[in-house]
Amino acid sequence: MIKLTSALHNILIMTVYRAPSGNFNLFLKRLDDILKSHYRVDLKFIICGDININYLSDGDRKRQLNAMLLTYSLASIVYFPTRSQGFSSTAIDNIRVFIDTNQLTNYSVSPLYNGLADHDAQLLILHDIHLQLHSHRTYTTRSFNTYSVEQRFSNCGLRTTSGPRVLPLWSF
Repeated sequence: MIKLTSALHNILIMTVYRAPSGNFNLFLKRLDDILKSHYRVDLKFIICGDININYLSDGDRKRQLNAMLLTYSLASIVYFPTRSQGFSSTAIDNIRVFIDTNQLTNYSVSPLYNGLADHDAQLLILHDIHLQLHSHRTYTTRSFNTYSVEQRFSNCGLRTTSGPRVLPLWSF
């Protein structure tokens, strides 16, 4: 999950995947639980994911998912095929985008043909979303292992002693 904060919007972007053979009811329940646990009145959701439900045709799973998402004011905004093979087109192996169309109204979505997979991506552009710039900080990280600890202390004139599966002990 990624949270974006702008002057007017707090947006939580989530990605989900449901395997074609996965338990649909469990997927629906877990997605509902996640949305419920993050829900706030001022927070907008964008859900992107490969849910393996063909949105170009009607079906029980599509209706069930839409009904659950509607309780959070979320609606699908992708209405074009995302996979074409021969004479067949579907929107099943795709990235679905669900947004709160009542609050995020100035957007555009279009297919993104990348030629790298058997399905096409979608490009979502949120117009009028201006992110707040935060001061940038530099963080330095260091990897610690037996060698680096011994080397560091050796450089300081200290010695280390370690036994099997025991953290190094330092003597001064």
